[in-house]
Amino acid sequence: MDNFSEIFIKIKPLFDAVIKKPTREGILNLNEHLKNVDNDSVQILQNIFLQQLIILADAVPGVNQNELKTHLLECIITILQKGRLKKAVALKTTLLAATKLIYDKDTGKIRPNLSEEYKLAVLKVLSLASRQIQSELVEEVYVKENLTLLSQAIFVCVRIVETERARKLRFQAVDTILSLLQVHDDFDFNDIVLRCQVAELLFITLPKLLAILVSIINGDEKQGTAVYRIAIKALGRTLSLIFEDYSKDATNDEYCIERFRQLTESLTEKDRNANVLGLGLRADDKVKYFNETSRTREWLLQADKKVEKVLQLILHLRGHEEDLVRLEFAKMNCELLRNCTYNMPSSTVHYLQTVIAMCYDESERVRNLCKKCHQSEPFFTISFAGNRIDELFFETLNQMPRIIYRGEEREQIANFRLITGFLGFFSEMQLASVFSCQNILEQFIMVLLAAAELESVDELIRREYVSYRFEYEEGFQLQKEKNESRWIVLKNVSSPRAKQSFLDLIHQLRTHEQAVNTVLMYILENFYTSRINNNGYLFILSELIPDPIEHGPSRVEPFKTLLSEVLQPHHWFLELDENDNIADQKYNALHVCLVVRTIARIARFMKEHFHWYLYDALRILLQCCGNTLNCINESTELALDIVAHSQGMSSIGQLIHHNLDYISQQVTRCLRRKEYFRDGMTILESVLRFVPYETSNVLESTVTPIVMNILDSYSQYGERNSIVCLRVLQIFIHSIRLRCAQEDANPPEATEKTVSANLSEQIERLQKLLRREIASEAEDVEFNPDESGEETNDMDMDDEADNEPETEGNADGEEELPGHVKIVLRILTVNFKHLASSNAGERIVSLCTLNEGIYVLQRYENQLLPLVHSIWFNLTERFSERNPAVVSNAFDLLLTLARLSKDFIRNRSLDDVLPKLYMFMKEHWNADASAHQVYKLQCKFLTSIDELVRHLNFSEKQLDQVLEVVRLYWEKSERRELKKRAAECMQRMRTINSLAVFLKFGCRAVLQ
Repeated sequence: MDNFSEIFIKIKPLFDAVIKKPTREGILNLNEHLKNVDNDSVQILQNIFLQQLIILADAVPGVNQNELKTHLLECIITILQKGRLKKAVALKTTLLAATKLIYDKDTGKIRPNLSEEYKLAVLKVLSLASRQIQSELVEEVYVKENLTLLSQAIFVCVRIVETERARKLRFQAVDTILSLLQVHDDFDFNDIVLRCQVAELLFITLPKLLAILVSIINGDEKQGTAVYRIAIKALGRTLSLIFEDYSKDATNDEYCIERFRQLTESLTEKDRNANVLGLGLRADDKVKYFNETSRTREWLLQADKKVEKVLQLILHLRGHEEDLVRLEFAKMNCELLRNCTYNMPSSTVHYLQTVIAMCYDESERVRNLCKKCHQSEPFFTISFAGNRIDELFFETLNQMPRIIYRGEEREQIANFRLITGFLGFFSEMQLASVFSCQNILEQFIMVLLAAAELESVDELIRREYVSYRFEYEEGFQLQKEKNESRWIVLKNVSSPRAKQSFLDLIHQLRTHEQAVNTVLMYILENFYTSRINNNGYLFILSELIPDPIEHGPSRVEPFKTLLSEVLQPHHWFLELDENDNIADQKYNALHVCLVVRTIARIARFMKEHFHWYLYDALRILLQCCGNTLNCINESTELALDIVAHSQGMSSIGQLIHHNLDYISQQVTRCLRRKEYFRDGMTILESVLRFVPYETSNVLESTVTPIVMNILDSYSQYGERNSIVCLRVLQIFIHSIRLRCAQEDANPPEATEKTVSANLSEQIERLQKLLRREIASEAEDVEFNPDESGEETNDMDMDDEADNEPETEGNADGEEELPGHVKIVLRILTVNFKHLASSNAGERIVSLCTLNEGIYVLQRYENQLLPLVHSIWFNLTERFSERNPAVVSNAFDLLLTLARLSKDFIRNRSLDDVLPKLYMFMKEHWNADASAHQVYKLQCKFLTSIDELVRHLNFSEKQLDQVLEVVRLYWEKSERRELKKRAAECMQRMRTINSLAVFLKFGCRAVLQ
């Protein structure tokens, strides 16, 4: 009582002044002094202060009475916070007066035109008055005579929740309900006597409270997490208060199926039809019902049936996004499961399932809470509280397909976790016994299939005709994110959280060896029943493969069966070429991706045991890795990386080096048979992507004769195989370019030594092969890679010589060219004829190969310029195409020619090429966001056009045409990235001709 004297010296005069003439300043001054006084001092005059302030708040005069009432209520709040109420009359008076301030008893409605601050202050007074009381006072006040007063106070809170949208008001209203029900945080929950007394009095408010709290929980997410949490807390504590078994009748009962059937079926037909809950009564009958009804066992059982139906509406909280919301929901269910199973036999199943499901929640706090509850209940067995877990499991499985197809995220997550919980609940033998029931097993597989149904996305048919990733070249490895989410997309489970919950379900199943074997064998037996399900089955099977941990032989054996199945040709020997049946293309591409994925996961799981299947797997994977479909190409590269690490190797290149003899033999065998020629070339292309051909004698002896034979007889393998030949040539020439770039990077003195030491043998080999080819005559058109010196007749050589202007007229000079330059010239001569091919893929590969090869010829102008002249017409025609991928590769080649040839192509570029390119850019400035190739070309143009301007020395008029295109994208494009690139291009143009940029863009260009 440090401030005892201040109560009478300062506060009492201020209080008297406020009572005589209430003003805003006087009330605020009084409140400030009250806040600074210790609790014991205020307690002395608490009753006097409260009584007079409440009377004043009820009758305060003036125009701004609501504002004054609000400040008076704040003073009352301060007094209530300073100590507990000790007299029942003070509590009842405070509750009655505060309720009257906001509730019109005559109309039964909340008073109109009240501010939010006013309502908030009233709610705080109600909350503190019912919370800041001693336990003896609870026993005295919470009696039948005060039921109307307490129920009216609760009704006020309910009405505010129903009508108000402000977060603070809704939160405070629910908090006040907790205080009025004496289930707030400060209450002693071990005081069973008081809790029972409150429950016996206020149980009658359950229907209204249940409805309003569930409406908050299922309401708008804008109300905030705090409101959600307190509503869940209030619901759980209200149900626990009313339905708890205070008499402990359940302690002597044994939980069994028959006992709970008796509890729920003990009523006679007459009793069942009785209106125990008083639903639909008239006003007079309702008053009589409220006054005469008591909290009997019969009432509780009937109320439980209604509660059970309402609880089904909030089960989605198991999958809520917020951890704190799920934590509150878990606390609610654990508490109800511990205390209310006796009086809530119908609802117990939901509490039980929630605890089981949330044992596998993503939050560690939630998991630990539910696991602790699970472990603390000794009767938490396969038959609990009258419910058999296996029956609940089957019931959940029956509901799952509809839930999955509805696509609602929370509902999917909640039920996926419930099934995961069931799988974790069962022991190894119990789950094996459950799956021995054919109906349960089939329904479980049906659920997995419904969730594993895959979308046929456009990514599945996106093609890359040019090999642009090389394992051995720094910076050219797989740069995209190493995940499969771009082409493996679940159709019915779209959100990442729901997908992870589904995968957790499968991964939980993996912990049961017998169950996994049962599911695995069932799927393999039914693999061909429906073509529609095959890809879904493969996805499930790949996820069932365990992680690489220590395991016994029995764990490996079932997956050997799966591996043997996916290695069968009918799984990967599918039609993948471009055709009009897009749906089949997507299905087949996805199937191959899933087969490759399954092989990789089995390799990771089996580790050293996989080496018995390595050759068969390599044959499939290398063949798939050369596919033009980007999804297959990338997924196979990821798979090869996994296989390499599973065999203790650091890279794909090391894996191929280690098995190069077998691979070379396989390539040779395929190339000797016409029907397997394409497969052999595809494998060779894949190998060359990961291993430079000159690094291995085995590979070099295989590749070199193949390349020479392609150059000599490229037209003999048919249109279907021509593109794979071109791709091999492209990779071969890329390897030569890479080697030349390394030579150029060395100092001149070191270059001669390096060439002499590292390249002389290879150049001699290429020269010998070329001379032998020129001098020989060939009659047999069958491809034989072992005989590199095939003969060609003189007429064919003469015809080919007519098509090689760069080598004509200077035979003596040609002999002086390095061997690799001759090979490049020969390849480019064959290659540029495909610039006018009817196949877009061949045109793209041809453009890319020319782009690579021209870099090799940059120091040999006598060979470079005639070649440029020969390809020019076909190159200009490519800029007239509608295929943006072709135009993009043609633009790359134009940039290369501009760097190397400059003035030689200046006029013809300005006249023949650039007008077509400008037209394409103008026509597609507002292209759809899904047009990826167009977007890539637009970005490339805006990034590189300034380089073209520099190399070709544009005039002002020609520069103005370029700037017009750039300005179009800068001003009108809706894509932020294109606007940004256009602005950056404009800034680079300023360094070339700032005046032209200023005249075209104005001051904005200068300011930027």
